[in-house]
Amino acid sequence: MYLGEPDGKSAGGMLFKFNVKTGETKILMSKSAGIEGGKGIIPTFRSAFEMNGKLYFEGMVMDTANPDLDQREIQTAIAMQNGFPCIYEIDPVNGDKLTLVHNSVDTEGFRTLVNQKVFTSTRAIGSFKDTLIAGDLKIDANGNGAAYLVASNTPSVPGSYKVIADMASFDNLPAIHRSDVNGGGGIYQVLEFNGKLYVVVCTGNADTRNEQTGTLRSFAIYVGENNGDATNKADWSWRPLVGDTAKGAKYAYGLDASRVSAGACTLQVFGDHLYIGDYNHVSSALQGFAMNMDFVTQATNLEQSINLYRMDANENVEMLVGDANKTFPDGGSTGLGSGYGNNMNQYTWQTAVHEGKMYLSTMNTTTLFEPIAQFTNGDILHMSAQEWKDTVQYLRAFLEIVFKGDDAATFSRTRSVRPSADDPEALVEWACQQASARAAADAPARTDGDNDSQEEVALTDAQRESLVKGIKDGSIVPESLDDANTAGELFAINSALGSLTPQLDEQASEEFVDAYADLLAALTALPKVPESLKKLYETLLKLASEQNMQAFFKSLPYLAKSKRGFNLFEISEDAQGGVKVETVADDGFGDPFNHGLRIFSNTDDYMLIGTANPFYGTQLWRVANTLFPVHVSAGEGGTASADKMVDVATGATVTLTATPDDGYRFAGWKVNQGGAVIADDNTFTMPAHSVYVEAQFERIDAAPDTPGTGDKGPDSPAAPDGNDPAGAQPGSTTTNGTHAGGSRQTVELASTGASTIALMVAAATAIAAGGAMIALKRKRA
Repeated sequence: MYLGEPDGKSAGGMLFKFNVKTGETKILMSKSAGIEGGKGIIPTFRSAFEMNGKLYFEGMVMDTANPDLDQREIQTAIAMQNGFPCIYEIDPVNGDKLTLVHNSVDTEGFRTLVNQKVFTSTRAIGSFKDTLIAGDLKIDANGNGAAYLVASNTPSVPGSYKVIADMASFDNLPAIHRSDVNGGGGIYQVLEFNGKLYVVVCTGNADTRNEQTGTLRSFAIYVGENNGDATNKADWSWRPLVGDTAKGAKYAYGLDASRVSAGACTLQVFGDHLYIGDYNHVSSALQGFAMNMDFVTQATNLEQSINLYRMDANENVEMLVGDANKTFPDGGSTGLGSGYGNNMNQYTWQTAVHEGKMYLSTMNTTTLFEPIAQFTNGDILHMSAQEWKDTVQYLRAFLEIVFKGDDAATFSRTRSVRPSADDPEALVEWACQQASARAAADAPARTDGDNDSQEEVALTDAQRESLVKGIKDGSIVPESLDDANTAGELFAINSALGSLTPQLDEQASEEFVDAYADLLAALTALPKVPESLKKLYETLLKLASEQNMQAFFKSLPYLAKSKRGFNLFEISEDAQGGVKVETVADDGFGDPFNHGLRIFSNTDDYMLIGTANPFYGTQLWRVANTLFPVHVSAGEGGTASADKMVDVATGATVTLTATPDDGYRFAGWKVNQGGAVIADDNTFTMPAHSVYVEAQFERIDAAPDTPGTGDKGPDSPAAPDGNDPAGAQPGSTTTNGTHAGGSRQTVELASTGASTIALMVAAATAIAAGGAMIALKRKRA
C-alpha cells in the first residue's frame, strides 16, 4: 500500500477495501488517494459496525484541505494523531459511497478539544434493537470537552444522531484526556445483552493515580435500560454494575478492588453469557520505561495480567481465567491463572464468535519490552557512570569539609593542617586531598590498577564553585558534623558508592540492586546527618530508585519465559455450562513482531484476522469456513425465511418459507449466488459455500377469488397440502439483502465480524504502541 510518501513523512491512516479471495484492493480514503469524498482525508477509525447492509466507521479524521485550519494546525494534528471525531458510512452496493453521517464538533470545538488535551477519537459503536449507538465527544455548556452517547434509528441520515447519555449519566467518570488511562479511552465499548445496553467506561485519571503501583483507576461498566424510544434520552436509565460500590455498583472497579491495572475491558456475547476480558493500561508502562526508565507500572501490569470473566442474565459474574482474589477466592474456573499462563499478555484485544465458538486475541508485550533486558544499572538510575563518579567525589569532599575529627593526619601526608573557613578555596582543595587519601586507604590497591575508589578526588569547576559559595554564604558549615559514629558510617557509604561506579555501565544486575538497597538502608538508619548533606546523598540513594530497580527485576522473569507474538484462544461451552479454553497460537502465527491480533471479521467464506505489527506492517490472514450462511431475501410483496441460516453444514437440508402479503402470491425462488437447487418442496441441500436466495412475488389480479381457495393454496410454498407456511414467525419480515428474523442486520466488525460477501473493508490506522499499519496481501488458509 506504499503510495510514494518520502522517507520521514507520515502517510497517516488509510481506509481501503480488500477482496479476500483475489487480494484486490481499493483505497477509499487516505492522504493521497481515495474515492469521492475520501481523497485528502486521513482516517483514524477505531471501530466499525455493519447495519442495514451498510458499514459505519467510528473514530476521527483530518481533512488535509480543511479551509478552516491553517497548515500548522493540520500538520500538528497529523503528528499528534488529532482529528475531528465522527462517524462515516460506506454503502457497498452504491459504489462504496462515503457519507459523513455524524460530525461531533465544528472547527472551534476541535480546537477546544485539542487545547484541553482531550484525545479526539471516539471508539464505541454498536446497536440496541434497531438503533445505532455510538460514543461521542462534544463541548459541554461550560466549554469543556465531554463524552456522550448518541443514537439514531436512521443512521444514514446526517443530523439524526441524538444524545442519550452524558457525563452525568456515568457519574462524570469517562476519562478522555491524553494523560488519562488508555490515552483517554473515555466511553470504550457498547454492547447489547439480555435487553440491556452495557457500556465500558475508562475512569482512570491523574487524580486516581496509585503511587505505590503506578496505575490509574480501573474500568467501570454501566447498564442502560430503555423503556421507550431508544433515541430519547428521557427513556433511558443508567446504573453502575462495575465501579463505585457506594453508588450501587455490584462489583468494584476492575471487578475487584485489588485489580488495579485493567484500564478497560472487552465485552462479547457468547451463548447465554456476556464475556468480559481485561485490557491493561500498557501505554503508561511503555512510556514509563521509554521516557523515564520507570518500571513500577510495568511490574504491576505483569503481576496483574489479563483475566476473563462471564456474566449471566442476572448479572452474576464468574471468573474463568485469573488468579484468586477477594471477590473470586477460587480463581479461574478453567484452572488458568492471569494471562492464560503468560503474564506478558496485556490486552484482551479482540473477540469474535465463529462457527459456534468464541475466539479471543491478546496483545503480548514480549517483543515491545525485550530491550529492557539490555538496560544497564545506570539506565535504571537515570545516571551515567561519569555522573555517578562525579557525585561520589563531590560527596567525599563535602563530608571532609563538614566532619569535625582528629584523624586528618592519618590519611593526608601532604597537608595535615586544616585551612580555616576564612579561606574557602584552600579548604576545598584540602578536602579533595584528604578525600583522595582516605579513599586510597579504604580500598587495597588492585593489580590491574583499575579501581575508581583509588583515583584522585578531582572536582569539576562547578562543584568547586558550589562548595566555595556554600562555605561563604553559610549553607555549608565546616566541622558541623561532630558525631564520629555517623561520620564513620558515611565514610563507609562513600567507599561503597565508589566501588559501585564501574557497575553503572554493566548490564543491570540484582547484585547491584541488593548493594544499592543496603546502602539506602544504612543511610536511612543514620539519625544525625546534616540536612544539606542528606539531600546530596539522596541524589544517589533514593527510595524511589530502589523501588524502581526492584520493579525492574520483577519484570525480567516474565520476559525470560515468554514467547514473542500474540496469543489466540478458542473458547467453547459444554452442555453442562463448563468452559474450555484451547490455544490456537502463542507466537503471533510464527512472527515475533506480530505483537497483537487487532481484528476479526467473518465473511461468507473465511474468518479474517488482522495483526498489529508496528515494526514492518500489519498482516491479513484467513481461515476457510467449514460452516456457511444462507442469505434469504424477498422481493416486493412478501417475506421469506429459512429454517437454517447461520453456520449451516455442507449436506444439511435447508427448508425455505415464503409468505405473500395481501394482494400478492408467491412466484418462485431465485438463486442469486451459490448454485443451490431448490426442490418442489422448497428444500435444498447445502453446498460447501454460502447461498443467496430470493423469494419473488407477483400481484394477484383483482378478479374474485375462487370459492374455498382464497389467496393461499398452491401459491404459498409450504407443505404440499397447502396449509400455512410452517415456520413463518411474527416479525420475520425481511427486506432485500437482509437476513430473516428482523428488518435489520447488525454486526460489529471490530469484534464479531460480518458477512460481507467475501469483501472486507479494513482501516489501517496508527495505534499507540506503533506506527501506521501497512496492509500486506498475505492469504493463508
